[in-house]
Amino acid sequence: MKVDWDHLRFFLVLARAKTLTNAARLIGVEHSTVARRIQALESTLGTQLFKREATGYELTSEGLALVPRVEQMEQSFIQIEKRHDPLQGRVRIGAPEGFGTAFLAGLLAEFSKHYPLLTIDLIPVPKTIKLSHREADIVISIDRPKSGPYIITRLTNYCLKLYGSRHYLEQHPPIEKLDDLRQHRFVDYIDDLVYSTALYSLERLPLQVSACFRSNSILAQEIAVRAGAGLAILPRFLVRDKTELVEVLGDQLSFSHTFWMLTLVDLQHEPRIKLVWDFLRKQADVQQELLMGG
Repeated sequence: MKVDWDHLRFFLVLARAKTLTNAARLIGVEHSTVARRIQALESTLGTQLFKREATGYELTSEGLALVPRVEQMEQSFIQIEKRHDPLQGRVRIGAPEGFGTAFLAGLLAEFSKHYPLLTIDLIPVPKTIKLSHREADIVISIDRPKSGPYIITRLTNYCLKLYGSRHYLEQHPPIEKLDDLRQHRFVDYIDDLVYSTALYSLERLPLQVSACFRSNSILAQEIAVRAGAGLAILPRFLVRDKTELVEVLGDQLSFSHTFWMLTLVDLQHEPRIKLVWDFLRKQADVQQELLMGG
């Protein structure tokens, strides 16, 4: 009996992904292709490998027995590919909008030049990317998941300061102490739409102020501050090279958040995932001056 390795590869991905849709996205094919491959494998082996449940595709006893054998074959192929083939495929990275756009985009663009067969998908959005829904292969988040089949590491801390535009500060009362902030306008998140409580920036101030301009986009906030809408608490990495922005009150106001990086347990040994994972960790280490300041 001759078994097609591609059929076995589809079997292993579905066993891990649980649904045809998730498996299809990971492989890069239509879900109907996954279904046909599984049917062909079951026909060749003469046994049912999956049973359809409300939660997705669950392995039968025959399927469970087959998994470790196919995983051994998978590891053998991985070692062969690492020795003979360049890295290829796709890695999708979900990140907070500001960090993904202002920090990661340039670094990943440069990184991708060294791996022409590897496709990098960067998703910088003002929302939480759900790793459990297979929306990305690697997720960077300001909230650490409490549980789940994840590999999690603290990627980096990052510093936030209070900023205003030069023009705004010239046109409004001087700020020499915290209480002077009461006379000023502020830019902030829309509180009932914010995707993480860690982003309630103005609540961190030691006095009560309110925002006159709000947006769930940190990039929109930064643009609004440059346009003179008011003051805002912004990440240091977002305001680099923005010479029109001025830090207000210096070390009197300094905050920090943490970025966490996570991937699914069943992806951690994929060569392309590990390559990008290690690259991101290294860049977070070497870019501490930008992220945290001197």
